[in-house]
Amino acid sequence: MRNDRPASLPYVRCIAWIVVLGLIVPATLPATASAQDRRVVVVPGLEPGDLAALTDRGAVGLLVPDAGPKTSGARAWAALERGAVRNSVLGGLPEGEARLDVETAGAVPPGPAIVLGLPTGGEQPNHRRYPIAVLGEGYRGVLTSESTRIPGLVSIVDVAPTALGEDGALGSSADDDPLGTLEDLDERIEANRDAKAIALLLSLALIVAVATFFPAGVLPAFAGVLLANLALGAIGSTEAWIDALVLVCTVAAALLLARAGPIVHGLLMAGVLAAYLVAMAVDERWVALSPLGPTQNSRFYGLSNLLATLLLVPALAGAVLLWRRFGIWAFAGVAALSLVTVGGSSFGADGGGAIVLLVAFLVLATFELGFDRRLAIGGAAIAVVLAVALAVGSSSHVTEALEDGPVGLAEDLGRRVQLSAGRATAGWIVALQVFGGVAALIALALRERRPLLLSLLTALAVSLIVNDSPNDVVIAGLVCYLVLSSAPGLARPAREREHPAPRARQARTAQASSS
Repeated sequence: MRNDRPASLPYVRCIAWIVVLGLIVPATLPATASAQDRRVVVVPGLEPGDLAALTDRGAVGLLVPDAGPKTSGARAWAALERGAVRNSVLGGLPEGEARLDVETAGAVPPGPAIVLGLPTGGEQPNHRRYPIAVLGEGYRGVLTSESTRIPGLVSIVDVAPTALGEDGALGSSADDDPLGTLEDLDERIEANRDAKAIALLLSLALIVAVATFFPAGVLPAFAGVLLANLALGAIGSTEAWIDALVLVCTVAAALLLARAGPIVHGLLMAGVLAAYLVAMAVDERWVALSPLGPTQNSRFYGLSNLLATLLLVPALAGAVLLWRRFGIWAFAGVAALSLVTVGGSSFGADGGGAIVLLVAFLVLATFELGFDRRLAIGGAAIAVVLAVALAVGSSSHVTEALEDGPVGLAEDLGRRVQLSAGRATAGWIVALQVFGGVAALIALALRERRPLLLSLLTALAVSLIVNDSPNDVVIAGLVCYLVLSSAPGLARPAREREHPAPRARQARTAQASSS
């Protein structure tokens, strides 16, 4: 019997099987760590002043060693090896296997390396920044980080991608005086941490006083507080008395607009939103390093939950006041502006805040306008604007959560709920503030019938779920309620809407009576 198969066919099949196995087998094997491009060396006792001898060998910065209010030597070391952090409020160490080989040396080694200091000992406050330097070609001046977006400030999660040559590695920017830049940065962060409580309490006292004794000026005064915070971030104030003076003077100047009328007040509210949007586009440090900005130990850029909650006032008040004068598209315009400011990846980067605003505007529009075609079209347009704002620009907390799909979003929400619960029960004073404030908000919601205030209370309820700073949300939320309820003529009862059928019946009744 004749065999017609080519003699080379067995060899072809053999080669095909080799190719198939070469594609399948590696996919079934566990992933291995990438080769480490740079040594990572921890130098115990390294101080920021020691960086002076390293500026001609590389770029320098200040390292935040953990996430949350606490840290320890073990937590910082685990975060360094794994390239990940776990907020100290949640307890435990970061998950995952070690990705880096970390050395310890008594002095800075020669050659390319990442050299840094770390905390030692047991649990301690996470408010100190440690020296770090990336030595070698391509690094000069101060370090830059995608995680912090603040030149000179580095998160510990940035070390692993830098050592492994992965996306998200540290960069550098030229600086004539890198040590001076780091000293100024460290001083600003310390000053903001110390002044935050003073600035917040003074702001609240001014707002309460104006709402009580001069309610006509409460909206301009509130705008003054937000603009003063932005101005203090822009000028880089490091003195508490300067913060207090700027707050008082700005609020006093804003009261000159008390009798200006609803249109001016509406434009002022929209102007506050625009000011924050422009500030974050020009220099993110203006908001990030403002007295009411992020903590700089777990969130570095964009809006803090406190600021995002306070911005509910200009967002909702501006939308209502301009809608009453210019119509539905003014409402939609203010809504879009606020959503981009709060949720845009290159701006506020606060996904929870964007969800809160969406809920607030949906409730407000439904109660005030009724659900009709205009509302549906406006809502769709706003959703498109927000989607573009999230997609365009730098990666952020929001885009990172969205990249993992529904599962990642659910996990992120679960962490936020755990963080919120942990912070609410961190101490009896905090618990009293949070649960007392929640009880007050519930009491207000049970008796409230005005659409504007119902939308605010609904938004605050959502914020307590999707955000992780319940104390800030409750305190700021109560102040927002006071402002919106005190402003004359702002929060009105829901309009009664007559349907065509009742009007037709009334016309027929009137015609029958006349005949």
